[in-house]
Amino acid sequence: MGVLELERSVEAATRTLRVALAGCGVVGGGVLKRLTGDPRFEVVGVLVRDAAKPRDPAPDPRLLVTDPAALLAREPDVLVDALSDPSTGLALTRAALSRGVHVASANKQAVVEDLFPLARQAHRSGVRLGIAACVGGGAPMIETVRAARAHAPIVAIEAVLNGTVNFLLNRLAQGVPFAAAVVEAQALGLAEADPAADLSGRDAAAKLAILAAEAFGPQGPRPGVVQPLTAGVTPGSAVRQLARAAPDAASVRLVEVEHDPLFADLPGETNALRVTCADGRTFTCTGPGAGREPTTDSVLGDLLTLL
Repeated sequence: MGVLELERSVEAATRTLRVALAGCGVVGGGVLKRLTGDPRFEVVGVLVRDAAKPRDPAPDPRLLVTDPAALLAREPDVLVDALSDPSTGLALTRAALSRGVHVASANKQAVVEDLFPLARQAHRSGVRLGIAACVGGGAPMIETVRAARAHAPIVAIEAVLNGTVNFLLNRLAQGVPFAAAVVEAQALGLAEADPAADLSGRDAAAKLAILAAEAFGPQGPRPGVVQPLTAGVTPGSAVRQLARAAPDAASVRLVEVEHDPLFADLPGETNALRVTCADGRTFTCTGPGAGREPTTDSVLGDLLTLL
């Protein structure tokens, strides 16, 4: 290595990454907590709806902004999208990429709307669009699909993609009433104050659409059938919210999986994925699929890749 290359590598290793954080809820708060005090990162702004709302952890008031344009005006190196609002997240991601700002997104509803155009914009701008936190929480699902695709054409995806719903199904199977199980999930930080995206199946459907796009390209199918989890559901011990995709169809349904060793015994909020290739080989992964820490870990993985 020459002197110039050595100087550049030292500069890269010691440079602080300026982070703009959009959202400070379950995921955003976890990211803020992990970045605060880490000399590799400097949080330069935190986008929130209500600056007066109490938060844990509490951001430095000087960091708070309520206008997305004001967040990007802080001149970050990377935007972390931890918003629950897909329209604001998509607009902010587009603006960041067009300005040459890297993006690490946990906002799957925003990403799924425009995945390939966003990826093309990132490429044109010479920056990275990280989406590891959009699918799987602490399970490396996108990475697993990419590894399978590199091996051979993919013919099928099967997955439990929503850790909150898996937790609820496990509790319902144990006889816990539906409303009490939802309150328990919220108290554990597995469900948002408004769990509609989880219960309706929209969250799992968005994640499946992202995996299908990774597996089959821009023509990858969107889920045609999405079955909600309602108070009337009384599952047995091995019912899962199973997301399935083939090159021409996708769905999210409640399915009995008693005889499937990958999905039958998934405790708590665990997620699991099986990818089947054309030559019969399968790729699998499991991991925690909901809550602050697993998703925060995935966001940090994207940030560490930038470093």
